[in-house]
Amino acid sequence: MLILMAKSCAGKNAIALELEKLGFNKLITYTTRDMREGEVDGISYNFLKTKEFLDRYTSDFFLEMNYFDTVDGIWFYVSSVESYQNADDKTFAILTPNVIDKLIKHNVKFTSVYIDVSDDTIFKRQIERGDKTEEARRRFYADKKDFANIFELVNFTVLNENKTPLEVAEEILELYEDRE
Repeated sequence: MLILMAKSCAGKNAIALELEKLGFNKLITYTTRDMREGEVDGISYNFLKTKEFLDRYTSDFFLEMNYFDTVDGIWFYVSSVESYQNADDKTFAILTPNVIDKLIKHNVKFTSVYIDVSDDTIFKRQIERGDKTEEARRRFYADKKDFANIFELVNFTVLNENKTPLEVAEEILELYEDRE
């Protein structure tokens, strides 16, 4: 399975759409945050209310969990055990670096790719996306911490500066196919 990791506003979702056009299936993770404009439940994420998340969490439904204390409250991001059991070499997931240890612990076979972008590009995309200033700042600094050792964790790094999402997806696909 292919694991993509990137900071906020690195282009993950646009690249994911291109990977799907190239024959990959996205592992749909779960979140308790509100849907953003253009997102679709069951396609972008499986959107859960906090109570539903807690019920599933206590029943060991999830393999891994991440949460963020945002200006809009705590948001959980999780993925189910079953989704990894059903994954194959044409499945990809967008995850954060702290999940790598859990994947290894659960014997999930994966190749990881970090999508790298400059801080200037991140700031520009936050503005274009219309992120709330306080939340954008919080995410930026949280990402600095969360991705501090990323190059030690991933198999490959792809730069997403001045490239189309298709160009980045094709570069990822080439690295993924040549991984062995």
